[in-house]
Amino acid sequence: MPTYPVRRRPRECKTCLPCRASKVRCDRNVPCTNCVKRNFTCSYGRPPSSKHPISSASITASSTPQSSFVSTAIPPAYYPPPRDTDDAANGPSTASPNSDLPEVIDISQSEWDDINNKMVAMEQILGSLHSLFNSHSSRKRYDQAADRKDSTRSEGVYGSNMLKTGAVHLGSRSALVDILNQSKGSEDTAQALPQEDLLAELALGNESAAYPFVDLWSSDPYTFNIAGVCSVLPEDGQCQQFLGFYKEIGAVLYPVLPDLDQLERKANRLLEGRRRAGGVYKPDINGLVKPFGIDLPFFSLYFAVLASGCQLSDIPEKDRELTSWIYVSCAYQCLRMLNYVSQPTVEVIQILLIISNVLSYNMNAGASYTLLGMTERMCLVLGLHVESTGLSLAEQAIRRRVWWAMAFQNSHFSLAYDRPSITMVSQPEIPFEPKSMPGHRTYFETLCRVVSLSLEVLRSRMDPSSPQPRFHDIREYKQRVHRMLAEATPHLRHRERCRTLAEHIERTELRLHSSYLLSVLGRVSLDPLSHLDDTRRALIREDCINSLGDTIDAFVELHEINSHCSRSWISLQRSIASAFLLIANDDGAQKWELIDRLERVLAAHVYEDGDVRHNNRTDSAKHLSSSLRALREIREAFRAHRAGQAVSSPLNLPSPPSVDSPEVSVTMATADSSMLPFDDWSMRNILGRVSDVMLFPSMSERPVPGM
Repeated sequence: MPTYPVRRRPRECKTCLPCRASKVRCDRNVPCTNCVKRNFTCSYGRPPSSKHPISSASITASSTPQSSFVSTAIPPAYYPPPRDTDDAANGPSTASPNSDLPEVIDISQSEWDDINNKMVAMEQILGSLHSLFNSHSSRKRYDQAADRKDSTRSEGVYGSNMLKTGAVHLGSRSALVDILNQSKGSEDTAQALPQEDLLAELALGNESAAYPFVDLWSSDPYTFNIAGVCSVLPEDGQCQQFLGFYKEIGAVLYPVLPDLDQLERKANRLLEGRRRAGGVYKPDINGLVKPFGIDLPFFSLYFAVLASGCQLSDIPEKDRELTSWIYVSCAYQCLRMLNYVSQPTVEVIQILLIISNVLSYNMNAGASYTLLGMTERMCLVLGLHVESTGLSLAEQAIRRRVWWAMAFQNSHFSLAYDRPSITMVSQPEIPFEPKSMPGHRTYFETLCRVVSLSLEVLRSRMDPSSPQPRFHDIREYKQRVHRMLAEATPHLRHRERCRTLAEHIERTELRLHSSYLLSVLGRVSLDPLSHLDDTRRALIREDCINSLGDTIDAFVELHEINSHCSRSWISLQRSIASAFLLIANDDGAQKWELIDRLERVLAAHVYEDGDVRHNNRTDSAKHLSSSLRALREIREAFRAHRAGQAVSSPLNLPSPPSVDSPEVSVTMATADSSMLPFDDWSMRNILGRVSDVMLFPSMSERPVPGM
């Protein structure tokens, strides 16, 4: 059988000829070092061959048996690539063992066929891998396109304002997006979102609202009418009444000031100075601005406290909102005289926090959120976010308390609307009292611990590697919340241990805020596209639904304790948001009992002033009226569905009518309204209207006094 020679390509010699002949290491210079030392002629090239070529016959005699040959199946010769080796470079002991191999290698037909078969198999494997890679890359491109299409979930909601000056961002983890995700059906996400100006729907733009800090006495921004501000101060009896409401309720709901007794002493000194002055402001002889003998920072703080106490008083709702707004303007005019932006102090921060809280009470949360952002930056200027060991212990405690009071209000905005905050980056220590210990943590200490955990959750959301919390992280957060509540004082854990109104408020408020945080932690289970498996999703979902119900129940109990307490905007917003989330995700019948109780609380606030036309109501009443109406529409729709009746489309419902009693239900559409079966009336049509309900309330024009 014939053989087929395969020729080997000769290796290139990299050493010089004298070093190769001497079998020593060559440094490959021209001339090399060895030749220079020995006075040899250094030359490079291939040495002449001293062997005669081996004949093909001798190779054929020693080869394996051969088979028939097909001339077109193999080339006449095979030349392997040159090797980058040097036989003489490593000395005599490292000479190549293959230096005596023949330059022509013959293989049999069977061996060549085996090589061809293996090459064909390898080509098929490479082709299948190429197809697999193409399919996966196309699937990845499709997923990326789907993610871009579903930008509401991955990036949040953006809306242009009416003046087209910018956009407003709502994070993808905000409560609104979670509710709208439940209403998604065959229609696009854009159709489920509010179709009007989103900024106006969220009341984040202040273009259509009256400026909350307008100067009531002059249009000149460079003048300050301190006499006009002093004339607004109410009579002594009303001052004492508003201060009492703030101490009993306002300072408990939002504890900003550490020493209320000192506040009351300075307030009495202010009123005494006014009586001595005959009720009229007289400039000091030395030129200092000290109205009625009190420094200007406390005068501004006192007006802010009066505004907060006025919101919690028994005066009519219309007068209550307008009066508190005037007091806010007076407090801000005093801050302008202090040049508070360029010269911030801890007392200025306290005033701004109380003013921001008052603005949110009046449903002017857009201005409140903006003012809080400036206050947060001023806290950084004063270094409240870090420890200051050079100060006294009392000063350190006040600075810590002011920072955590700001973080509480700021964390609510961040959690509700999924927006980052500077407070997530650095925080001082929690202001524990010297004798504080587990089992006896005060309300403010426990609230600060809950806020600290909220900031930790917000900080974890900023990590791009873990956009969604893992199962064990959620369980760990829940255990930490329960541990915080277990270490609180007895009256915060047991209702029967409460003795005063303040203790009842603290217990209920702590339950409301902790339950809301637990619902935020478990909200990932409400997302059908989350990474959780069915078993873990069911566990977290059950905890989330229970926490939503606990939030509503705590708010209703807070109203039963004292009706003024349930006016807190943060508590209201969290309860309303929890109600819509509960309706969208819970199929049980127990939820409707909670919704009915929440409706009665909202009705008590909406119809507090009796039968007043909707357009003449305050901003707070208008917002709560929309919340009440939406809840009743959804409830009536589900009741009609269970009864097998047709329900009218909520898009055709009239404006909230005037009623004689808060217990009167909102009338459904008239008989000639278009009727749709419940199956065709998708949940999107119901929940798509909550943008003006559970988000920031809308702001309307207010009349400016004296203008």
